[in-house]
Amino acid sequence: MERSRRSFLKLITTAPLALTLGCAGEALARFAKPTMKPFGVFDPADLPVSAVREAFEKSDFPEPWTCIPFVFQMRIAVFNPEEMEIREIPAYIIRLQNEEIVAYSRVCPKGCRYLNYIPEPRKCSHCDTQSGLDLCCCGFAVDNPVLKCPKCWSIFDLARNGQILCGWAPRPPVEFKLDLDGESIVVASLEERIR
Repeated sequence: MERSRRSFLKLITTAPLALTLGCAGEALARFAKPTMKPFGVFDPADLPVSAVREAFEKSDFPEPWTCIPFVFQMRIAVFNPEEMEIREIPAYIIRLQNEEIVAYSRVCPKGCRYLNYIPEPRKCSHCDTQSGLDLCCCGFAVDNPVLKCPKCWSIFDLARNGQILCGWAPRPPVEFKLDLDGESIVVASLEERIR
């Protein structure tokens, strides 16, 4: 009798504690993933996905350094009644010298402005007065097109995976993941890792 009474008292005193820890765990999980449905701790992550299938044909790129601007529409899970939001990211899709096709966001990694595609960096508009300065592409040994921010003057070498040639950008521009579907090139998503 005494033993069952102790077991009953233990159960009564631990039940509120277990319930409190369970509710706190659910709240912490919702803090980490606010769009989570109740008891959806093991649901897949709410990663951004393409809202519209943006596709190009290989024939759209007849020669090396062909550059086509486009707008990538990305669906993002948010904490509002609609549960999602569509954001537009301006971008370039470019055929490189080695026949590879890449796509980069036009948003400067520093957040300044949109990047400009400079097809002939040796013919920069600043050559006449500021030759060789960091403000000019001509001071760099690049013969291929580059991306350039008009505000922070960051210059990115397209032939070397967007490597920073100069400027204050913290990293290369964000790259898009491309999927090949026969003769079609589909812009699938933003890169999963940041270099």
